[in-house]
Amino acid sequence: MSRERNKKMSKTKRKAGLIVSIVIVSLIVIGLLGYLGYNNLYRFPSKFRKLDDNSLSAEQTEVLKEKILQKETVNVLVAYFSYSGSTQRVAARISNELSADIFEIIPETEYSNVYMQSNREIRRAEKPKIAQTVDNMENYDIVFVGFPVWWHATPAIINTFMESYNFSDKLIIPFCTSGGSDISEPLPTFLDSCDGLAVYGATRLTGTGEVTTWLNELNLFN
Repeated sequence: MSRERNKKMSKTKRKAGLIVSIVIVSLIVIGLLGYLGYNNLYRFPSKFRKLDDNSLSAEQTEVLKEKILQKETVNVLVAYFSYSGSTQRVAARISNELSADIFEIIPETEYSNVYMQSNREIRRAEKPKIAQTVDNMENYDIVFVGFPVWWHATPAIINTFMESYNFSDKLIIPFCTSGGSDISEPLPTFLDSCDGLAVYGATRLTGTGEVTTWLNELNLFN
């Protein structure tokens, strides 16, 4: 009897040990998946948002572009948001080459921790307030919009800017400044604020040296 009892106890212990091992492994897997999910959310905050692209088609944009170019005078604005100064230098170069007006998009409240705050703004689709406004936006036909790439997305304040004015019948030309991220990364978050708008010639610029070539490629000012 004692031998049979020992066998049963041994078998019960093995089962218990197996169950404990399964539970531990499961907890480790769940924890790892949770960490990877959070890490992905943190690195790509816009991926967990529903982004829509209701901008005009390429054909519609082309029609509007030709209509604008038929005007005797085409008024151009270069609007930009810059944190480190890279976008500011590129925007200034564009403005100088085209003799265009320039407007800096400045947050009403400065960032105290830009690393964390910018991630949260993008993740939650926040709309940080802008310190100043463009008083005569209705006078412009072409609007360049420049920004750095933050967290593989458009800085949230750019969405604030795009949703603060009526850009109908204007040609919107977005450009980002980045040493690595292509314009395809932030463009979905940019287009999310471009319902019914004509977006044209979007590009990434790594520095001022690329501005002249890009402007020529746009075939708007030749």
